[in-house]
Amino acid sequence: MKENILEFGELSLSQKEEAVALFLDGFGKFMTFSKDEKVKKQLFMEIFDSKLFLCYLEGDKVLGLMGLGTNKIRPINFKKDVCKKYFGKFKGTIISRQMNASFQKAVVKGDKELYLDTLVTHPSCRSKGIGTILVNKACNLKDYDSIIVEVFSKNKKAIKFYEKNEFVISKKHKFSFMRLLGSGYPIKMTKNIKHKETI
Repeated sequence: MKENILEFGELSLSQKEEAVALFLDGFGKFMTFSKDEKVKKQLFMEIFDSKLFLCYLEGDKVLGLMGLGTNKIRPINFKKDVCKKYFGKFKGTIISRQMNASFQKAVVKGDKELYLDTLVTHPSCRSKGIGTILVNKACNLKDYDSIIVEVFSKNKKAIKFYEKNEFVISKKHKFSFMRLLGSGYPIKMTKNIKHKETI
């Protein structure tokens, strides 16, 4: 089967829907601003950055999704006009402000740091190397010297995955309010990228 990595903006409509469904499968429990799954799917179709989300495909099926951010931009922007369209003027404005307080906050400082915002694979394809392929794609981006990711302390599989891919724990945020969600505290992991010299 043909493997391919495409930007979100290069996908067909049905592939974009698959990518959003993958994201919500992995991160939907944190999207508590609405219980309407259909509306959430429509919203994310419009607020995913077309270039900062990379999608792993086999054939025409989206089996993996990775969102990357920098010190200037992140892959999900809860645009006020889009939020107002789905939730009304008042609630949409509140959702935009509250969600962007997290999703648009700079999480890396330097121009040479890349932030791995999201990484998720289809449930039937986990532990089959798709996540590693996507991480390696990020490592091959020449403008960056390191990649940073945050995982929750109770997500032992994710910690093990990143350690296997040469990430090391660089900081533990043990006093984070995120503990209240029941997933543990955020752990920051870093991978230094060694680019091969070209002559």
